[in-house]
Amino acid sequence: MILLASNSMSSSIYSGLIAAVISGVVGIIGYVLTTNVQTKNGKETIKMQKEIAEMQKNQKLFYESQLEWANSTRKLIAKFISDSFRLNIVVKNIKSIHERVLKLDFDKSDVEDITKKTSDNMHRAGELLSALNEEATMIRLYLFHKDDDHEKEVLNMIDKLENDMNGQLGIDSKLLNEFVDVARDYFNYQMKDLKTKSA
Repeated sequence: MILLASNSMSSSIYSGLIAAVISGVVGIIGYVLTTNVQTKNGKETIKMQKEIAEMQKNQKLFYESQLEWANSTRKLIAKFISDSFRLNIVVKNIKSIHERVLKLDFDKSDVEDITKKTSDNMHRAGELLSALNEEATMIRLYLFHKDDDHEKEVLNMIDKLENDMNGQLGIDSKLLNEFVDVARDYFNYQMKDLKTKSA
């Protein structure tokens, strides 16, 4: 009887030991599997985060290049407008000198000064006309979207202003003011467009 109890106890201990070992092995297998899954998920997460970071970097670079392009375009248009007003001032100076000469409203001692001022203003008018032609060409290069109505409107105004440009008559002030309004509308549209691209 004692032997039977001892065998039963041994068997029970043996069964408990086997259960503990199996439980331990299952636990280790479960730990290893969980660790492998977590490592795999971690690697996938890191890979995904890198891809997202790369996409964000590319978006940021694209936005920054768009912003730089927009700023350059605005500066070109602003310079074109500014030089147009300068041309009108120079033309007004030339007309004023010309009227003074026609009225003979000067002394012989003023001839040299009048000649110099006329020459300087004519030279300046030539420089401004050259700058305006260059700026108009650059604006055309920057505004190349054929389906953009705002760009078309700016380019149409540039064409009108170029046709009206004259070193002796200047540029029609009404047309120039109209271009200022068109440019402001374009700048406003451009800023709204950039905001949607940055969102």
